[in-house]
Amino acid sequence: MKDLFDECEFGNLHLNSRIIRTGTWEREIENGGFLETSVFERYEKIASSGVGLINSEMFVMDPRDRFAEYCNNINHKSFIKDYKEITDMAHEYNVPILGQLAPFYYNDGNNQKVEANDISIEGIRRFQAEVIMAAKKFSFAGFDGIQINMGNNFYLARFVNPYFNQRTDNYGGNTLNRTRIVLEIIRTIKNNMDMHVGLRINPTDGRKGGMDYKESMEIAKLLARNGADSIQLTGRTITLMQGYLEGHNPYLDYVNELSDELDIPIVLGGTMRDSESINNVLNNTKVDFVSMSKPFVAQGDFLKDWKANGGKGTSICQTCNNCYSKKESRCFKN
Repeated sequence: MKDLFDECEFGNLHLNSRIIRTGTWEREIENGGFLETSVFERYEKIASSGVGLINSEMFVMDPRDRFAEYCNNINHKSFIKDYKEITDMAHEYNVPILGQLAPFYYNDGNNQKVEANDISIEGIRRFQAEVIMAAKKFSFAGFDGIQINMGNNFYLARFVNPYFNQRTDNYGGNTLNRTRIVLEIIRTIKNNMDMHVGLRINPTDGRKGGMDYKESMEIAKLLARNGADSIQLTGRTITLMQGYLEGHNPYLDYVNELSDELDIPIVLGGTMRDSESINNVLNNTKVDFVSMSKPFVAQGDFLKDWKANGGKGTSICQTCNNCYSKKESRCFKN
C-alpha cells in the first residue's frame, strides 16, 4: 500500500512524502525584486509541513514579460541572496527545492514578443543560453534543480505545439524538431551542472490541430531520453475542467500509459483536496507523486495537521481560484 506520507526517491532526490508543492505567483516583493518578510514565512510553513518537494513560484527572465508584474525576476540583483536563505531553510527541513522558470514571451532583441515561427536561429541560441544561465543562477542560489515550465500556454508550450509552430527548419515540422529547442537545453544543463531538471508539460491542449495525447507522450519520451529527471503534468484550465465535469481527473489514463514508457518520476496535477482521494489515486493507478498548489496558498502547513491526524485530512481550500486569477500568493477566503 502506498501512502502520501511515504518517504521515497524522486530521481536523484530523497523526499519525505509523495506531495509536490507547485508555486504560482509572487506579488510580495519590493522595489522590483526584494522579497518581503512574508515570503520567507510562507516558505518556512511549507517546508516544515511534511511536503516532499517544493517547486518555487514562477520566475521570469525579462521585466517586460507578460507576467513579470506577478513574478520575481531571476536577473534581479537580490535573487541569489534572498533565495539562498529560502533554499537553506528548505534544506534544514530536508526538503529539496526546484526553481520554476516560466517565460511567457521572449524578446530576441528585434521583437519583444517573438513567436516560434519568427525567431531566428541566432534568437533560439540566445533563448537557450538565457535558460541555461538561469539554471546556473538557481544553482548559485542553492536550488536542487530547475523546473522548466513548458505547459499551459507558456512560451515553450507554444513552441513545441504544431498549432503554433509551422517552421520548416530543424526547429519545426515533426515532433523531434519542435522539441529540439528544449532537448538541447536539457543536455547542456545535465552535461555541465549537478542539477535535477524537471519539465511541466501538457498532455493535451484541446485545440484542433494542437497537442494531443499521442504526441505529448512522444515528447515526454524524448525529454526523458535526453536527460530529464522528472515530468509534471499540467494543463489549460479549459482542458482540465472538462474532465472534472465528467467526474474524473482527465489525465489518469494518460499517466498510467506514460508510466509504462518512462523510468523517471511523473507527477500528477489536478484538483485533489483530501487525503482519501490522494491515497485512492496512489493505490489504484500508477501515480506515485501528486502536485498541489492552491491548498498551500490557503494554509501553508496543512500537511502538518493531516499528519497529526493519522495521515487524514481535507484542505480548507475551496477551489474558488481567486488566488490564481488575481495573481496573488494569498487566500481570499481564509
